Amino acid sequence: MFKTQFAIREFSLPMMIWMLLGAGIIFGTDKLDLHLWINQLNHPLTDTIFRYLTHLGDGIFAGLIVLIIFFYKIRYAVIGLVGVFGSGIFSQLLKRLIYDDHYRPSKVFESLADLHFVDGVILYSRHSFPSGHATTAFALFLFLAFLAPYKWVRAVCFGLAIVTAFSRVYISQHFFEDIYVGSLIGFTFMYAAIIFINSKNWGDRGLLSQFDSKK
Repeated sequence: MFKTQFAIREFSLPMMIWMLLGAGIIFGTDKLDLHLWINQLNHPLTDTIFRYLTHLGDGIFAGLIVLIIFFYKIRYAVIGLVGVFGSGIFSQLLKRLIYDDHYRPSKVFESLADLHFVDGVILYSRHSFPSGHATTAFALFLFLAFLAPYKWVRAVCFGLAIVTAFSRVYISQHFFEDIYVGSLIGFTFMYAAIIFINSKNWGDRGLLSQFDSKK
């Protein structure tokens, strides 16, 4: 267990900083004012970057990654499956059953202010809290950090998780608090899956080995 925790410290340590910093931002600022301030930080280049980067938090993309891992090591793929889809289901239950009345920025600011919107982005009005994309991004990139053999790759994974989550605020699909809580959900589920499932000595072979054994 401790060996596994040590292996993902390049992700988990900055995650601790993010948890403290994010909480400070939420409790120290007004939700609407913060979004307006972030919304003003727009540029045609970042519009294009975040429009496409946000798809790294798509469930389809995460599912494809987990499917690929099944061919190499079943235990790792199960970790990804439990972490990504467990956190995703939990996030969806929260936003649809408990926080159904939390509206997205485009709806909240409809009669309050003119937001900058990114061309080509389809905006939604309901189910803002928490962010499903942020949940998936943190679960997925923690999973990839766990698989990564190099420290710098693990650090890059954390950076990609942050910018993917931030893209949801930049394109006005979510408020900052939505991505913050989503990130906590994704990290917690995947961290737990890594710690508990990887401690079991099973599933060291992947689906590809089944083809090799038939030769």
